[in-house]
Amino acid sequence: METRAWLLTKLLPIVLVLIALGTAAYATYSFVASRELTLAELEEKYVPGVHGVKVIVAGEEVGSFMPWVPLELNTNLATSLKDVCLRAGKDAGCAQDTAARFSIFTREHVVTREGKAYTLVRTATPVRLSDINEEFIDARLGLIAAWARANQEPDGSFPYLYYPGADRYEEGDYLIRQLITVQGLYAIAKRNDDAELYSIAEKAEKHLMEESYRYDPAKRYAYFTEDDGVRLGAAALGILMIREKGDVLRAPTEEEVALGEFLLAMQRDDGSFQTFLQDEPTDVDEMFYSGEALTALARLSAVSQDARYDNALEKGFTHYRTKIADDFWPQYSPWHMQAYAIYFEETDNEEYARYVYWLAEGLIQTMLEDDPHARPDEEGRFFNPKYRDWGPPHSSSTGIYLEGLAYAYRLAKERDDAAEARRFEEAVRKGTRALMQVQWTPESAYYIQEPSRVVGHFKVSVTNNVGRIDQLGHAANAFVVVQDVLWK
Repeated sequence: METRAWLLTKLLPIVLVLIALGTAAYATYSFVASRELTLAELEEKYVPGVHGVKVIVAGEEVGSFMPWVPLELNTNLATSLKDVCLRAGKDAGCAQDTAARFSIFTREHVVTREGKAYTLVRTATPVRLSDINEEFIDARLGLIAAWARANQEPDGSFPYLYYPGADRYEEGDYLIRQLITVQGLYAIAKRNDDAELYSIAEKAEKHLMEESYRYDPAKRYAYFTEDDGVRLGAAALGILMIREKGDVLRAPTEEEVALGEFLLAMQRDDGSFQTFLQDEPTDVDEMFYSGEALTALARLSAVSQDARYDNALEKGFTHYRTKIADDFWPQYSPWHMQAYAIYFEETDNEEYARYVYWLAEGLIQTMLEDDPHARPDEEGRFFNPKYRDWGPPHSSSTGIYLEGLAYAYRLAKERDDAAEARRFEEAVRKGTRALMQVQWTPESAYYIQEPSRVVGHFKVSVTNNVGRIDQLGHAANAFVVVQDVLWK
């Protein structure tokens, strides 16, 4: 059995943190296994964040871990079992012993903050579909803005990657993900008439432009440069960032025109795109960058008389509609939906509307309706376990899928296509719920020593608390569009 001394050693740091946060936690046991399990059986039955585990070796209980501890530390089952062995003074591999047995249990997890009790599920307050309304999204947008205020560096940059379990920032950066985040901050600032947040976004934009924006006078185009090359997607997202800064119907700036020239230069005659500026042909990351480029071109086409933008969009439509129909990958869907929902408003071309609907339906069928093992707190996460190469559940993916579906929903509403509108609205609400579920709130930050580092940001998933900058950026853009199409 656990000794009182061990309990004090384990719990005292947590208690001190909770006192500092004005938060307390308590729980009650519920055993869910009627017999002891082998390691293979445990690995099959264990659900991260749902089950705690007791370790028994040769009939003696070695120790245990609570259901939420692996989520707080962002550790897997093997590491959690190893930690139990080490805390008990045993060999690190004691749980691998053939005589080792295990029992799993659940525990209600309640924290109190400022006198109010919150029952957490996998370290977060559950979000229900019925919770989603305009005021709720306003509050979540406010948390994003608060995170930006608390975490901007003096040079205007934002931390790229943060590991809350270790309280550690990762060295390195990724320009595209910073660009999408600045766009999102501009979107929130304009929506909420938030002058301070607008200034924060301007400072971040200035930093990115000074560090990475380059104009080539010989080619008469501009691009963003990074250590590992010049990406098509960066130029596209640079346009979207600059366009979001002001009235989206204003004339293009010099920078937008120059970046647009780069997008045009990178499109091949068949409508496809060269995704990196290099002599050798490449389509690396085409599933993302093609739609980003087409969305940026659609934005420019809407405010310009330059027929080359229209030509590029028409060629892109012809090429990618055939390509995606032959081999559907959901990653193409969200940006292509945005591009041709925007372009439909300019052209009234029925083919573009049907393309958007087809992409939306394909995304819903493959990534929302084919996830039978999703638990209630995971519903709407956009994941298909049958196709692992499509990627694991990830809040950055949820954010961009949600934004694309919101454009499809707006198009269906404007066209009075009732059946499609109902279908897309349901998907939008599910995606919104899933994204809100992984956003840090003051209650879910009960174990974080510096809550301002996480509150308002987004976890990768309900079982992975790592924060990457684009998770926040995609969510910011998505929430603004969702609020617009559902209530404005």
